[in-house]
Amino acid sequence: MKKHVLVISHGSREASANQDFKKLVQKYRNKHPKWVIAHAFLELAKPSISEALENLAKKSDEIFVLPLFLFAAKHVKKHIPEILKTFRKNHTQVKVLLGKPLGSDEKLLAILDQRLQQISK
Repeated sequence: MKKHVLVISHGSREASANQDFKKLVQKYRNKHPKWVIAHAFLELAKPSISEALENLAKKSDEIFVLPLFLFAAKHVKKHIPEILKTFRKNHTQVKVLLGKPLGSDEKLLAILDQRLQQISK
């Protein structure tokens, strides 16, 4: 089954930060070429979460939402769920599933070690 995935970033006034996010999502697309993978920003950049959901809903009745946020703070606990709730009200035929933020996943420890190694040579 073809998955339809929406990866969400906070968004930034720094265009380069938004570009870095888009590049990361493109790498994720390359890793899963049979999936439809879109990106969106919570604020400060386009497309918005609502806009991206609308586009994905044209292609699928199930959307997996992945917040690319480190911890479950206000944006992940309140703002994103509110946007999804509004979308669900207007698109009852579309199932929207929200994944967890990155959190304290053990894999992040390896990245911390890599970053430390880069600066301590």
